[in-house]
Amino acid sequence: MSRTSLLFACLLVLLFGVGPAQAHQVPNMTVEATFEPEGKFEMKVNLDPRVFLSTNPTSLPPVSADWYLNQTEDQVQKTYAQAAEHLKKHLEVKFGGQAQALPEVSWQAMDGATNKPLTRETAEAHLLGTLRGTVPAGKGDFALGFAKEAVVSLILLLKTPEMPEPKVQVLFPGESSRAIAVPTAAAAPVEAPPPSPVTPAADQPRRAMGWTGWLAGIVGLVAVTSGWFLATRRKR
Repeated sequence: MSRTSLLFACLLVLLFGVGPAQAHQVPNMTVEATFEPEGKFEMKVNLDPRVFLSTNPTSLPPVSADWYLNQTEDQVQKTYAQAAEHLKKHLEVKFGGQAQALPEVSWQAMDGATNKPLTRETAEAHLLGTLRGTVPAGKGDFALGFAKEAVVSLILLLKTPEMPEPKVQVLFPGESSRAIAVPTAAAAPVEAPPPSPVTPAADQPRRAMGWTGWLAGIVGLVAVTSGWFLATRRKR
């Protein structure tokens, strides 16, 4: 087993392997970030509703399926909005060291134990949020910040085209993940300014002849005027 796989297995044991009476008393947040070669990325957030339903989520029992399935459509949308607001307050996506606004998130309810769609038999309901976006051109490293106001831990799984398997990092409130290199979107091509108009070669002699003729006319006029002036003075 690789070091990463071993670490991940240990985390699962610590989080879920402490016995039936305590296994679900440690809510957390899991973020899985996958980066594609062309600069696209997808983040999936596994969110235990207790983290935004209470300031002390460990004091609550797991949220059952009925909590979600018995909501009206308006209530579901308010729940999604509450979950999205929680992400905005507690997650900071950074590319090239600069914070970026979180992409719009879409939600669906799921079974927190099996990661399958929610059913009436689900004992622990979670929300799965999906965010998609594009890495800004020229900002090819990614880090995730976790707000110090958070009251749970965060498990971050990172996957890029160069990684044979995901890398796992654990963040506690107020921490940021180690930056990793990620593919970026291609920079937009810079358009060259339009070329200056070039006078056709055939027109150049014609223009030169025009200027020459005009100058010759001026010289001739000056010569005639000078001759007339001199002749007039001799007669006097």
